[in-house]
Amino acid sequence: MFTFTHRNPEMQLDRHHTALVLADIQNDFLTEGGSYYPMIEHSLREHKVPDHIEELLRAAKEYGFPVIHSPHYYFPTDLQWVAPGGAISHYLATEINFVGRKDPVDLEGFAGSGADYPERFKKYLMDGKTANTSPHKGASARTNDVIKQLRMRRIEKVIMAGPVANICLEGHMRDIIEEGMEVAMVRDAVSGGRNDEGDAYLGAMVNYRYLANALWTTEEAVKRMKAVATADVA
Repeated sequence: MFTFTHRNPEMQLDRHHTALVLADIQNDFLTEGGSYYPMIEHSLREHKVPDHIEELLRAAKEYGFPVIHSPHYYFPTDLQWVAPGGAISHYLATEINFVGRKDPVDLEGFAGSGADYPERFKKYLMDGKTANTSPHKGASARTNDVIKQLRMRRIEKVIMAGPVANICLEGHMRDIIEEGMEVAMVRDAVSGGRNDEGDAYLGAMVNYRYLANALWTTEEAVKRMKAVATADVA
């Protein structure tokens, strides 16, 4: 039986053309009591995902890498949709209250809600420098301005992390790769749920190995960010 073991030439960071891209840094995913949290709690804990996401954010801010964050919001008007979604979309729409907001402009009820950012990340995401994009609806960066934000900054290399490795984050990864950018996925800053076919985290790792330019740990990513920033100053 053939096993695919090929590795790309090592992805090299360039501080002026590299960004950290995150998806779904929100209470419903990352905070106990969040509606999506029970589906990925075991994986969040096993891989220490919140801690590793914060390490990446801290490094990006310290070493001068742009941060692009793609949140996941739904508004009451989205309940007017009639086209059938897939299994997870149907579950989120009918079984749980998921990343809901009152209105695109009116923020009543937003603070502290499942759609809001966890408190520990607000100092990074709300510092006036992080680009928090318009919401993705579903899993794709095609439904918001992530690609626009990257292109307008002349970004060519991306480091990626987020709590839903196999759905939103993988969807964003695929879109960014299709735009011709290099992508490094951070394997211990992502998590995944389970269904009757198996472990979504492992499924994501399989696909990352096929599609991404690199698959790093948080420690590796931070070391590389520091090294290129230090070399740039020297």
